[in-house]
Amino acid sequence: MLFKRKNKTLSENHLHDKVAKGIADFFIKAQTKFALVMNKRFSNMPMKKLNALLIVFCLSCSGYSIYLIVNAILSSNKKQASFKVERVNVPKQFDKTGDEILRPANYVDEETHKQLQEFKYYMDSLKTNKSKRYDSIMIARPGLMDSVAVLEEIYNSQK
Repeated sequence: MLFKRKNKTLSENHLHDKVAKGIADFFIKAQTKFALVMNKRFSNMPMKKLNALLIVFCLSCSGYSIYLIVNAILSSNKKQASFKVERVNVPKQFDKTGDEILRPANYVDEETHKQLQEFKYYMDSLKTNKSKRYDSIMIARPGLMDSVAVLEEIYNSQK
């Protein structure tokens, strides 16, 4: 069963290579034929006329390019933007070093611990000085102090 798959993928790759080679050969033949036709057409032409045709071709192509650039800059038609600026998609891990992967999911750093201590101190002062406000917070957020205690336990277990 596995060997059949390998042989199948090898034959598919061989088929793709064969098709690609056929397409490439076709374009090479078309280029060669075009070059031969152009050689026949321009082989009897005098050198001065060839130089004049080359200069006219270069001037017309460069003139058209300059026209497009100037038109894009000075155009009063604002309906169609000449250049569309799109937001660049930056990967989420662009500014990460990889150390974040090594940390456990429930990690409490020093700054968060400091904020927890300040919050606990604030809640204790509310409890002693403004008990009505403390009670209203506890009614609105019943598990708040439990969450603070869990985060402290996580921090202490890290140390």
